[in-house]
Amino acid sequence: MLKRREKVSDTAREVETEILSNGRPKTRVEFLHTGLTLLNLALSGKGKDGGWARGRIINVVGDGSSGKTLLALELAAQCFFNLQKKKSEIFPPIKNLQIVYNNVESVMDFPLEEMYGRKFVKAIEWIQTPTIEGFGRDYGRRVMELRPGTFLLYIVDSYDSLTSEAGMERFENAAKKDKSEDGTYGTEKAKYGSSSFFNNICGLMEGKDATLFIISQVRENIGITFGKKHTRSGGKALNFYTHQVSWLSEIEKMKRTFKRDTRTYGIRVKAKIERNKTAKPFREAEFIILFDYGVDDVGSNLAWLYGPEVKKLVWDSIEYTREDLIRHIEKNGLEDILAKEVEEGWLDIEENIKPDRKKKFE
Repeated sequence: MLKRREKVSDTAREVETEILSNGRPKTRVEFLHTGLTLLNLALSGKGKDGGWARGRIINVVGDGSSGKTLLALELAAQCFFNLQKKKSEIFPPIKNLQIVYNNVESVMDFPLEEMYGRKFVKAIEWIQTPTIEGFGRDYGRRVMELRPGTFLLYIVDSYDSLTSEAGMERFENAAKKDKSEDGTYGTEKAKYGSSSFFNNICGLMEGKDATLFIISQVRENIGITFGKKHTRSGGKALNFYTHQVSWLSEIEKMKRTFKRDTRTYGIRVKAKIERNKTAKPFREAEFIILFDYGVDDVGSNLAWLYGPEVKKLVWDSIEYTREDLIRHIEKNGLEDILAKEVEEGWLDIEENIKPDRKKKFE
């Protein structure tokens, strides 16, 4: 077990507060829990109170089966079940939750009621706007109509699946005429989703309790010899106006054997924080996703503390198997204690890799 430390790193404090002229701290940015302590720390330098930047534009990028949709659903569930219990220093108390899931891909194969409950599924507004113009108008209208005391989380799954109205019209006309489609290969979408679009969106969001969560697919960077081999749609505009960009990749399939049949029951995922305006960038976090369950915070925390391959784990001087320790922690409500151990260990590393240099300006 790691020794608990009372000291919190200067970095975490800088992210949490800015000092006003009267000496009183005021929160500069608040966060929405990701459902994962390690991902919270990688994104914000904070554990329990960290996560995705609230009131900002967030982008999650990954290939198929890397957990993008599950992270979006987990965020929605965290907001639905827990956000109204938290006191904000920036936004008014929440009287109304508005969670919109724009399922552009029209695919949602998860057992949502089993994972999150019927109440959650009914509370989410499930919509589909196939065009980028439709998405822009819908989100813009919702933000403009947002009143103090209303929280808006708007999820787009995925940005790549959005087409343009002109492109859809060409496709429909070609289908009616039974001819091949003449196109401009997505230039209308690129033009609409330019910097002016995101600039206008950011202007509308200023001071509003609205968070935009955009899911993107990984694409090959064709013809690239040096530099990144993968990219995502949205161009420089999406990269410029997002406050947090997380790239996901599957690093391991988790398998279990029963009656001589070995099957995959989950995956281990790595999140690389490529862009971060709210904390230190380029942090990484590994976490576990279990099928029909979702993100596994307890399992991920134990893997970080002890290593993913260790079979026997010692907790409070008692040896457990990994599964037995998970059950022990959940049965006895020790999740917060475990998360605190992880947070203190993470911040201890941050503290010890800081440059030990004389300040340039006193």
